[in-house]
Amino acid sequence: MNPTIEQWKALYEEAISFKQSKCWEWMTNAHMFGVKNPESGEVGYCSILGNGGEVFGLSVYMGTKGLNSIMRMFSGESDEDPRFAQDALLLSFDNRDELYPRELKQIKELGLKFRGAHAWPTLRVYEPGFVPWPVLTQEQALFFTWAIQQAREIAMEHRHDPDALFHEDEETFLVRVPSRTEGGIVWSNQWLQPEPLEEMPTLQADPVDELRLTKAKKSAKGSASIWEIDCFFAPIPVDEGERPFYPKMFLIVDGSSGQILKHGLSEKTQIANDLVDGFIALVEQLKLVPSEIWATNEEVYVYLRQVLRAFEPQAYLTDELPALEDTKASMLHYFGAGMR
Repeated sequence: MNPTIEQWKALYEEAISFKQSKCWEWMTNAHMFGVKNPESGEVGYCSILGNGGEVFGLSVYMGTKGLNSIMRMFSGESDEDPRFAQDALLLSFDNRDELYPRELKQIKELGLKFRGAHAWPTLRVYEPGFVPWPVLTQEQALFFTWAIQQAREIAMEHRHDPDALFHEDEETFLVRVPSRTEGGIVWSNQWLQPEPLEEMPTLQADPVDELRLTKAKKSAKGSASIWEIDCFFAPIPVDEGERPFYPKMFLIVDGSSGQILKHGLSEKTQIANDLVDGFIALVEQLKLVPSEIWATNEEVYVYLRQVLRAFEPQAYLTDELPALEDTKASMLHYFGAGMR
């Protein structure tokens, strides 16, 4: 369900109060803490933005999965683009020309007025593989309102000692925990560890036509050397359906020459099927089977499980793909240039 006018108004009021507090003057994005959702029990992990003087606002990373994504970026374990990895709600204060038309319309309908740089509140949902979007569900709007309110409370409590938010155990966070009483919700502080990270099932390709596999294998007259393979999000939004999304790309490159052998764009739930089809089509076209396959991501091998059994190349999980990385960087640069 969409938020009501009253719920949107309450959310914007909290956003305005948050901005007026200027809590980024003493809080940094590393002073993380949690706010527990009174309805679902899920913890949103909050990071206040603005101490660096560039982006002002609040990120609320959803659950252990969201927390894990940002902590991996902080530690340098992941260099993935935040657009493709973050699971969060983001409040930021931007310039008027950075808002979607629907945001401007909503602000006008609420009777709110803002002027100047970094003055216009934006409230957006970040989900892996989707373009950041200003459309919230009723549940998201309610929790976002609580999270902004409690983030301001935590910041004010720690105005003179924000480092008190750092626990000696790096995996323990201060969390605002709600209790329902006859008078409403009462909040308290507790030191808690995140819930265990749930393992998400890896996408599987549909069963492959056995007759096609057999014919492709028989048609092969020899073996190629190394095929380097990768799958990744492409920064070219596709505006189909209710919400724009980023497609996934697969890339197969000859390890010796650096030549692109096959590539394709897919909606993220179809990438496994399209990679398998592209691999088999390449064998059919070249009449060759690779002697080795290199990939840096285990998911590639999960997608290709059926063709690996059929063609039996040596499969290696490597730290880098020398031939493919240059090609990938050039393609991403091209896509990025095309978006400007």
